[in-house]
Amino acid sequence: MVEVNIMLQVNATFEKIWNVISKVDNDPNYWKNIIHIKNISSDRNIITREIQLSNGNKCQQKITLFSKERIHIQWTKGPIVGTKDIMLINNGGTVIIRIQMDYRLDKVASGGSTSVLDELQSEAEYALRLIKKQVEHTEINTRNARD
Repeated sequence: MVEVNIMLQVNATFEKIWNVISKVDNDPNYWKNIIHIKNISSDRNIITREIQLSNGNKCQQKITLFSKERIHIQWTKGPIVGTKDIMLINNGGTVIIRIQMDYRLDKVASGGSTSVLDELQSEAEYALRLIKKQVEHTEINTRNARD
């Protein structure tokens, strides 16, 4: 079992952040280990898809979008099984993005569990930094356009 729990404060509105993170087809732009996505089905707020990881492995995910609150990703098939939740938390004038991962990895994916934990932690931190940069840049441009 590998667990990652990280948070980052972002100076943007829920709407701006949600507009970035809810476009899950753009996940390869933020999650460096996802290189290809193939959507299998979509029904309202639930998406089933196959993803290809950078190591060539394929996994299946079921994604549930809870509007402007969180994204729940269930890894259902492949070397990674478990969940990843991306949650938005109101923090006064800012929003905290929290990523919580709870994975069970097969022997091929697990390798040395400490290095896998470090890699997953690093990937989540990287994704948060890119999301923060994207939404704060958009927020600044929106403010400048209004002024």
